[in-house]
Amino acid sequence: MPAFRRDLTAVVIASIMVLAMCTPLGEFLEANLAAHMVAQHFVFILAGFVYAYGIALMLLVGSRLSRKVLHMRDALESANSIFNNGGIPTFTISALLIAYWYIPTNFDAAVLVESVHVEMHLTLLVVGVLIFIGSTQVARRVRRIVPVIAGKAMGLYGMFLLLTPVNVYSIYSVSQQANAGVVLLIIMLVMDFTLVPAWLYEYFGTNDSGSAFSK
Repeated sequence: MPAFRRDLTAVVIASIMVLAMCTPLGEFLEANLAAHMVAQHFVFILAGFVYAYGIALMLLVGSRLSRKVLHMRDALESANSIFNNGGIPTFTISALLIAYWYIPTNFDAAVLVESVHVEMHLTLLVVGVLIFIGSTQVARRVRRIVPVIAGKAMGLYGMFLLLTPVNVYSIYSVSQQANAGVVLLIIMLVMDFTLVPAWLYEYFGTNDSGSAFSK
């Protein structure tokens, strides 16, 4: 059963990603602000997304085998459609959760206190799950806009880190802070030069069935 294999594969991959961040590799990434803020946190968010994808596939497979699972899946999809219109609530909550942990005092506490650091990582996993849930409610064309908006937020914060002459995060040096700002700006530019043209082509481009100008 292909769907069954995919859901198990997704869960295994997500688990490997999380476990990898509990090895010396995770400690290595935490030693540098850019690697910690961008690479490690991205891994946790992506792992949460993949976990949610795997669970969604499990429910899909289960719904074909059990009427109870089918009713539960239908109820969850109905609730998501009603209370998560356009994915805006889940995307908003995700942004607020990330912003909370990027507040300097909270970020520093996560670096210094292991229990707080675990809370941060668990929160990022939840963010990934919420992003997956929100993505199921977003139209295909809009899905290309959401990463661009996220990229703009990263770019603005990167500009702030680059231009601020004092330590925002006391654990890391000003030079590391500036480097993190440059990395965030580069990510924003890469997203702009790849996702924006693709979205514009999809929105305005022609195909065999005609274009917007032919309607």
